This record gives sequence, structure tokens and C-alpha cells, in this order.
Amino acid sequence: MKPTPLILLIDDDAVARDTLAEVLRNAGHAVTSTDGTGVLPPADLVVAATAPADGSLAWVALTKPVRVAPLLAAVTAALARRQACRVRFGGWCLDGPGRVLVHQDGHRVRLTDKEAAILSLLARADGAVDRQTLLTEVWGYGRSVTTHTLETHIYRLRRKIEADSDGAALLLTEPGGYRLIRTEEA
Repeated sequence: MKPTPLILLIDDDAVARDTLAEVLRNAGHAVTSTDGTGVLPPADLVVAATAPADGSLAWVALTKPVRVAPLLAAVTAALARRQACRVRFGGWCLDGPGRVLVHQDGHRVRLTDKEAAILSLLARADGAVDRQTLLTEVWGYGRSVTTHTLETHIYRLRRKIEADSDGAALLLTEPGGYRLIRTEEA
């Protein structure tokens, strides 16, 4: 059985915070709350007026006046995206639509749209994906375009996902292109 995801509710208004925490708990969610000062406790999803500073946590915007039904729908959708991990590699879980990588130790890494698209395309492939296919599928470039943007993105991805940033164990360069070493299916 999977553990219940923990929602961190951040609001500087104590009455609103307590009321919203109760609403979320009544909807079946595990909730902890804070006014946002000090060290934030660990959580799977943050509900707050502004995104977490490091950008690595899944976040649902808390807008006022609060509309309960849309807030609950947004929380449900964010948690579903978080739990919909279909791609696992090297201890990482790719949440493509959310553009986030979640490591098995809980560390989260935000991806750019292009980085998420590259990993999603490589994850669907049975082997290496050639450079031209990646440029066409991810950027929409034709054969006549000369660019090193793909290599730059691969370099940045490796710095985010590889245990040893100098070596490539998960995102390999092969004669036929690039290949992602998948470890398991969710």
C-alpha cells in the first residue's frame, strides 16, 4: 500500500489556514500547515499563494477568495500527476506533464519543457534515438538546421540526473544517438 501523500498548506492567516486544512482533511488528504516562516517541513505537495522558492516541490496556487471545489480539484490533479510515474530510471521517477524528476530519496528536480520532452521521448524508445529525430520531435527542426542545442540539453540533463556528473550511466551517447537506461516500469 502506498503511503498517503502529505500536503503542506502555507498561509499567514491562522484562521484561513486552519479552515483550509480541515477542508483538505475532510476530503481525505493528509495535511500539515504553517505560516511559512522558518524551515518548511517535508511534503509531497505545497498549497500556497506563491511557489516554493527552490521550485522543486509540486505546487498548487492558493488564491483568495478561496473557492473550495476548484482548490480540491487542483489538489487532486496535482497528486494524480505526482503519483502517475510511468518512467523510472536510476532511482528517478519522471513526471513528464509536471516537468519534475523525483528521486527515490525524495529529492525533486524541476525540468524545462525541452528536458522533459527529451526524457519522455527517450523513455518511449526501444534503444537509441537518433539526433535528427530528437531535433524534429522536440524542437520541430528540419534536416537543414545546424545547431548544438540538443547536446547542450543532454549535458544539462546529465548534470541533473547522473550520480557522477563526469560520467554517463543513465543517459548514454551511442553511435545511433542517445539512449536512456530504464530500470523499471511503474
